[in-house]
Amino acid sequence: MAKRAVKGGTRARQKADIRRRIVDAALALFRSRGFEQTTTKAIARKAGIAEGTVFNYFPTKDDIALEFFHQEVAHAIAAVRADRRLGRAPLDEQLFALIQHQLEYLAPHERFIGAAFVRALNPGSALNPVHLKARALNTEYLLFVQELFERAAADGQIAPLGWLPPDIFWIYYVGVLLYWLNDRSPGKQATLAFLDRSLKLGVALLRDPRAKP
Repeated sequence: MAKRAVKGGTRARQKADIRRRIVDAALALFRSRGFEQTTTKAIARKAGIAEGTVFNYFPTKDDIALEFFHQEVAHAIAAVRADRRLGRAPLDEQLFALIQHQLEYLAPHERFIGAAFVRALNPGSALNPVHLKARALNTEYLLFVQELFERAAADGQIAPLGWLPPDIFWIYYVGVLLYWLNDRSPGKQATLAFLDRSLKLGVALLRDPRAKP
């Protein structure tokens, strides 16, 4: 039984390593060649595996891109959870930190992010918001945002508003991402300033009018 467990653990680590190598290789090529110009054959060659192995893990390049976005969301959520100071911070600061961590994670891959937006317009793409795989990612993200809103409501920062704010927040985040992609200010400071002002205003609008100032 112990030997089976060791073998199972080794196999799982090997699969995780191959998965990571595929994503890392793809991202490097997306940066240097562009998303559309990168082939699965080139990804396989850079990862040091057979092209068929790539398809065993990711049916399409879009699935590789979606895996990267899963990593981005997981990274941002983990960073916010790990920051104890943020746990006591106002809602707008928590949301600012969440998006800032996302943008910092995406920054080295800006060219690819723009291409991913275009791909997401394809109804058959795994990146399309209505696709089952993309919806799973959105749900993961929105559940965490919902958690932040619920804690803020319990603390009296905002009125209890159910699912509406997180759903709107997703649309807001996509808008921020588009703004960020087109921001040519040094260090994208214009995006951060917009993020700060708009979140403060948005959270202020969600406050319970009966609450004490």
